[in-house]
Amino acid sequence: MSLDIDAACGTLQRLQEELGSPPGTELLKTAALALHFIWGSGQLHNFEDYLACFSQAGSPTSFDTPEQAEASLQQPMDPRAPHSVAITGTRYSVGYSVEHGTRFLVRIPNNAELTTTLQPTAPLMSEALAALRQASAHVHSAEEKETVDTALLAIHFILESGQSLTFESFLARLDSRTLPLPLRSFGTRQEADLWLSAHPRPPHGAQVEIAGQRYSVGYSRDSGLRVLVRLPSLEEMDLTSLPEDHDE
Repeated sequence: MSLDIDAACGTLQRLQEELGSPPGTELLKTAALALHFIWGSGQLHNFEDYLACFSQAGSPTSFDTPEQAEASLQQPMDPRAPHSVAITGTRYSVGYSVEHGTRFLVRIPNNAELTTTLQPTAPLMSEALAALRQASAHVHSAEEKETVDTALLAIHFILESGQSLTFESFLARLDSRTLPLPLRSFGTRQEADLWLSAHPRPPHGAQVEIAGQRYSVGYSRDSGLRVLVRLPSLEEMDLTSLPEDHDE
């Protein structure tokens, strides 16, 4: 499944306007930022597989212990297709780290969990999930419903892949309006593409600057190549205010 981040964020913004939340509490923006965080951190291909496995019909390969499932990850797999396993009835998506050349498991929530409030240990995530559930009452099309479901799963993906603290740091940098220094700066896209093709292992999620515009180093599973993905500015995302209390 291929995810259109810009279209999804546009839909979330429209739903946010319908909710009419007071300034500083636009928690659907947290969901939109979660999508951009996944994209910019080089995890988009794993998240797309996560979505595909959540919707996948049929029973995945089942194992009795985590050790058996981990051992199965060493077997050859088609990197262009999503893979899932089950451990004592709990489903997991198989992720792949291009940087480290290893596979890992990300737990897939069941349908009931998508409507369950998280524990206070993740207040920002809990509030974002509550806002998404509220937004689901305002959807008018299959596209809007799919976007809300995708955003719900984005929050779960960040939590289940152990990236919640990194995501909170990402939000903190946006809130302070201070961006990390780019890994490299280029005058033209051609210069940046030449650097990317010559770089042996450019880190996923690293940011470069091209003529004043930020790009993130991503990965195309279909081609097996790293790519530069343009990051939207705060103005483009209409982030005049960000969710409060994100650093709890």
